[in-house]
Amino acid sequence: MLAQSERGLEIICIDDGSTDGSIEIVKDIARKDSRIKLMTQQNQGAGAARNTGIKAAKGEYIAFLDADDYYPSANTLARLYAAAKTNNALICGGSLITWDGSIARTNFPENLSGNKFEKEGWVNFSDYQYDYAFYRFIYRREFLVKNGLYFPDYRRYQDPPFMLRAFARAGRFYAIPDATYCYRINSAHMDWTRDKVLDLLCGIEDNLKFSAANGYERLHALNYMRLNNDFRNAIVNVAVQYDGEGKILKKLIDVQRAANSGMLAASGRISGDEMSCSRSLSEIIVRLSAQGAQIKKEGWFINKKIFKAYTWPIRAAGKLARRIKYRDKDR
Repeated sequence: MLAQSERGLEIICIDDGSTDGSIEIVKDIARKDSRIKLMTQQNQGAGAARNTGIKAAKGEYIAFLDADDYYPSANTLARLYAAAKTNNALICGGSLITWDGSIARTNFPENLSGNKFEKEGWVNFSDYQYDYAFYRFIYRREFLVKNGLYFPDYRRYQDPPFMLRAFARAGRFYAIPDATYCYRINSAHMDWTRDKVLDLLCGIEDNLKFSAANGYERLHALNYMRLNNDFRNAIVNVAVQYDGEGKILKKLIDVQRAANSGMLAASGRISGDEMSCSRSLSEIIVRLSAQGAQIKKEGWFINKKIFKAYTWPIRAAGKLARRIKYRDKDR
């Protein structure tokens, strides 16, 4: 950030309750560079930290940079700002680079193709329908604040709901083919907890509801596919191992209800079985049912009320699946 050629920067560093001594490093640098403003808060997550930065910012445009990522060029922000100003854009951005420590990726599979722009110009969001890698863009601060466009209070998946609402509100954005952000892939194991999985599901549910209400068919299918593929293992493993209360399964049922079967069918990417019951939901039901069978086999029915409370999400999910099945038959 300090090496950027754009000199009129206001650099706001949010210390979100760090415990590694990084705050002292920032303080030391801030003494030598008056552009840096350090703000501290109790640990609340990345979304809350970004919201703090949005509210504190004074500049015309806002850029977001996570602590472990970097800009590909010293001219990145200058290039983005010039393009945004010249075209009076509310949002302006470019392409993504991912870096795993040895390989820099600039090409992506179909489900991530929105990470790259081939040419410069205006893009209608109704044509784009993508909600990943929000940090490749700069946003007019007044536009965000005036429209209350902040990150939801989720520990996971808070970025896509923010990006979806901001881009939908703007209607269009200005794209440049330049790489404007380098995302450093962390090879460390993701520490998924029950609360993080629940927040992930809340974020996906938000985007399913918003995309259904606004007719974003491809984006609707994209979020549903992530539920079934990208995050399935984390959802299922945490639900089965650490969620005896069934909160994850209950939320998965809510997410399933938010999925619009007509939009999913029209996308051509989702099978009929998945529309009735997502892979994540199906797999949890199967694994919990197997656990229930094992419990019964071993004679652990001393307290039937406890077992009934434990297995209620399976019954609820089954009822939901049957309702969807019969509703589709009646159409």
